[in-house]
Amino acid sequence: MRFCPGCGTELAGAAFVQEYWAAQDRHVVCWCPGCALMCTVVLGQLVGTEPEH
Repeated sequence: MRFCPGCGTELAGAAFVQEYWAAQDRHVVCWCPGCALMCTVVLGQLVGTEPEH
C-alpha cells in the first residue's frame, strides 16, 4: 500500500503500514500522518471474469 485510502497522500517516511493475513484475506493496517486516518484495508481474493468469445 503506497497511498492513503482517505486523502491519497503517499505513505512514506512517518507513515505506519503493517500487513497480516487472516484466512484467505490480506489485511493492511495503516496510519497516515497527513490526515491522521488509521484504518484497516482488507484485500480479499480477486475474482476476474472473462467475457464469452
